[in-house]
Amino acid sequence: MKRRLITGFAVAALAATAVAPVTNNLIANSPAKTEQVSAATSSQTTFLNTAAKQAQKMAKKYGLYPSVMIAQAIVESNWGQSGLAVNANNLFGMKADDSWPGATYSAKTREETKDGKSYYVVAKFRKYPSYQQSFNDNGKKLREGVSWQPLRYQGAWLENASSYKDATKALTGTYATANNYNTILNNRISTYNLTQYDPQLSTTSKSYIVKKAGATYAWPTDHAVSAKSGSVAKGDAVTVTKTITFYNGKKRMYINGKGWVNDTLLNQGSALPPAAKAPKGDQKVNKTLMHNALVYNGKGERIKGMKAIQSGVNGKIVATYGTKTINGKKYYRIADDQYIASGNIDGTMKVLKSNAYIFNDYGNRDNQKVMKKGESVATFGAAVKIYGNQYYRIGLHQYIKKGNF
Repeated sequence: MKRRLITGFAVAALAATAVAPVTNNLIANSPAKTEQVSAATSSQTTFLNTAAKQAQKMAKKYGLYPSVMIAQAIVESNWGQSGLAVNANNLFGMKADDSWPGATYSAKTREETKDGKSYYVVAKFRKYPSYQQSFNDNGKKLREGVSWQPLRYQGAWLENASSYKDATKALTGTYATANNYNTILNNRISTYNLTQYDPQLSTTSKSYIVKKAGATYAWPTDHAVSAKSGSVAKGDAVTVTKTITFYNGKKRMYINGKGWVNDTLLNQGSALPPAAKAPKGDQKVNKTLMHNALVYNGKGERIKGMKAIQSGVNGKIVATYGTKTINGKKYYRIADDQYIASGNIDGTMKVLKSNAYIFNDYGNRDNQKVMKKGESVATFGAAVKIYGNQYYRIGLHQYIKKGNF
């Protein structure tokens, strides 16, 4: 007798797309019961041994946490026992539309009308030759988002999430509407020690000499995935502020103000102490950058060829060396003859003209707090656009609509 297989928590949450997972709606012959255990069974160990290797490869390609991808696969495919996983190596319930060039697998799936009534249809799903292609599709979705919202999952990216917990939190309410989705994934990650598959992240600043000229990239992904953000020339002295070391020992490094490069571009034996490039005469003070900041010279002119320093959704720690007033405006010095506007760090006080709700990075309200008319609020940098609306950033993951000021 066929039973209904319920394995996915995220799938009901995703907005309808051509590749939206729908695993929890499948009708299949595999067991419907999912048991939570404290130690992996032999079949679970077999699944992990296969899935972990593929997840690490694809996580490196797309700049993600392997532990999160593995946990998603466990939850969505019931340890590889779902009908889609068994018959199509499809761990995330990806559907196949007319643009899909590969093999397909047809399965009965539950759909809902606008008033919530269920009905069943036979749908085509992507069929993969191995788990690797399934992880590739999931990694691509997490990095590239959806057509109407490319940055939907940016909080789960390695460069934005300081831990797997930050990544799972970012997927809650975006990849899945279940408000405990992060708890579900975190439980799998901690129970089965999935962090052992994650890369090492370091935010220690070091200076290097560029070994060979090359492009820099916007993301710490395979170069084929990311757009170019700039370039460096052989012999340049650069400061690396973040390093990601992957499972195979390869590294991707963020050159301050430029972008990401592979470690092969830099002379690893030429690392200089950070203080060697620091301005003289001022004490180093770390500050949190709350808004993307352009870099200026001592005359208040933007430095040509230097990209803005990205704050990211979690803010960015930058080393400052005193302040300077340039053309009547306050700036923080970050290197010799390099300055950023203080408003990106200290904020600018603005008075609310009306009561205001507080929104998160995705333009959603996740709290009940209301700021009152007449209150003074520190805003950071210029207004930013979130899904078509203008907001001022007022804190980490906190925004107020520009129209309230």
